[in-house]
Amino acid sequence: MFRLVAVAALTLLAALCAVVAAPTTAQAQSPVDLGGVYVVDAVNAVGSRGAEITAATDALYASTKLQLFVVYVDSFTGVADKTAWAEDVARKNGLGSTDILLAVATVDRNYSIFYGDSAPDAGETQRVETDDIIPALKQNDWVGAAVAAANGYASASSRGPSGSSGTGDSGASGASGGGSTLPIVVILMLLALVVLAVVFSQRSRRKRGAGGVVSTPAGPTQAQLDQRAGSLLVQLDDSLKTSEQELGFAVAQFGTEATTPFSATLATAKSQVAEAFALRQKLDDSVPETPEQKREMTLRIIELCDTADTELDAQADAFDELRRLEQNAPEVLLTAVTDAEAVTTRLAMARVTLTSLQESYSTAALSSIAGNPDQVAKLLEFVGSAGSTAQAAIASGDSGAAAINVRAAQASIGQTIQLLDSIDTLASALANARGTLDAAIADTRQDLATAKTLPAAASGVLSEPTAAAQAALTAATTGSGPADPLASLASLNTANAALDRVLDAVRDAQQKLQAATAQLPAALSTASSQVTAASDFITTRRGGVGTDARTRVAEAARHLDLAFGLAPSDPATALAEATAAQFLAAQALALAQNDIDSGGMGLGGGLGGGLGGGLGGSFGGGLGGGLGGAILGGLIGGMLSGGGGGGVFGGGGGTGGFGGSSRSSGGSFGGDGGSSSGGRF
Repeated sequence: MFRLVAVAALTLLAALCAVVAAPTTAQAQSPVDLGGVYVVDAVNAVGSRGAEITAATDALYASTKLQLFVVYVDSFTGVADKTAWAEDVARKNGLGSTDILLAVATVDRNYSIFYGDSAPDAGETQRVETDDIIPALKQNDWVGAAVAAANGYASASSRGPSGSSGTGDSGASGASGGGSTLPIVVILMLLALVVLAVVFSQRSRRKRGAGGVVSTPAGPTQAQLDQRAGSLLVQLDDSLKTSEQELGFAVAQFGTEATTPFSATLATAKSQVAEAFALRQKLDDSVPETPEQKREMTLRIIELCDTADTELDAQADAFDELRRLEQNAPEVLLTAVTDAEAVTTRLAMARVTLTSLQESYSTAALSSIAGNPDQVAKLLEFVGSAGSTAQAAIASGDSGAAAINVRAAQASIGQTIQLLDSIDTLASALANARGTLDAAIADTRQDLATAKTLPAAASGVLSEPTAAAQAALTAATTGSGPADPLASLASLNTANAALDRVLDAVRDAQQKLQAATAQLPAALSTASSQVTAASDFITTRRGGVGTDARTRVAEAARHLDLAFGLAPSDPATALAEATAAQFLAAQALALAQNDIDSGGMGLGGGLGGGLGGGLGGSFGGGLGGGLGGAILGGLIGGMLSGGGGGGVFGGGGGTGGFGGSSRSSGGSFGGDGGSSSGGRF
């Protein structure tokens, strides 16, 4: 048997090669080789976000055993139909039934997707494309599109039904039209190769591993980073020496206390520069680093230098401002004295305002401003003291001391203004809250009344938010003494928002239930009619209909039975099942019609009997019904399925036992039957 199968397969392959030797139209090949990785990035679309795609595809594989491959290029070349570009890549790389390939042309703004046979059905994959992938692509979020695709396929697989081809075509989707024999020849050659691979156990298997990302490093090159790091180190080393000199001058001019922040910043900068030089030394020593380590260390050097330089610049700017203040200290001091007098007037008014607020609102409501007037008074005392010291320094010619005290007076006046503004702001907020509180109370009462009218089935999800809203309402309406309208309003708003969310969900569920109940009778009737029509068509032509159509109609009938069973208790789920039945029945009818139009069972559905006559016509007698029907129907359909068939070159032999579907069947040779999708975004 071993020798017989091998010889027969080689005979078939030789015969097919003779046919292919005739002149044919050149078929373009996709240039992309996946190379054993799951993400190929030819345009630097991924950057540093490769881990996001890896995590999403790993999660998809863990939950569904589907493998998502992603390819980024600038444009799709090598195929006439750009939507079939991913299918061409899948075929070249031998993707199988559990594989999905998402290809994105970032410049031409096209996308193309190949779906293996185990992918979710066409309705679900279309939803993923429309709702998840395309919106991300429109925003140029290339990584987000891949992550959304992985998440969407995972969700779609959990919903079902799955396994549809999405095209209604039982032949190879990449084949050319117009009655060409080449697609059939290619399919037969691949089938012969599969026979040899099975016999000699040399069929290649892709192993799921870490799966790298082939991409160009984002950002500047290593040479550019080295140049920038070296330049920054030299500049910052010089800047440290200059800053040390500046600190000495500042201490002499303004005193040690005024320059303490500058001293601390300088010490930190020295530490950062020392760390940067140590990293540079490691890069220059005899121990080699990997490219990743070298890039990481160089970026750290740049980060340390940039941080130190920014902090030193901030301190230098502060001292530059202080030196400018030396030049006009008398004028600035006069302005500070005038501002202090205005604050003193406002302080008296603020005390009156606070007393009035204390009569209307609780201590808790005023806690944030209760101590503000006393703090303003203390700051005004400090302003007076600093002003006197500055005046004396000006008189004695000590411009440094004058500048420091004038600046201290300015800062204190700024704080007093902020403290007084806080009193006025809170008074206005409390007044507004009191008016808003009435509306919030009315809204909460209305929501509580609505909750009581909902069905008892909703009481479980409503009990907690209803209790919280009632408690907040009680606290806001029955309290005695001075109130805290801001706290009451915040409590009511929080509780009411939670209650609103639950009410909206309950109402939405009710509306969906009502809509589903109304739509269900028509959906059940339509689904029943479509399932019956598809079943009758297949039954009356069963000799020429393959397994794809039969599988779809059986699945449609199963969903229809579920729909009728769930209709009394769960109309929404029943409606979904009826819709699935409609979709599958329509698909089954289309596949069956395609099988009949093709002259017998489709290549994906079964290879026995009916294929022989079709091949005889296509080859013009070259292989004839005998070779096509006998070898494919008898050898592959019988021997590989264990039936033995009716002889190698005899009649039909066993039924078509190899193939299974028009989409890829898995392994290295499974890519030539997958469905494709795509378009512009």
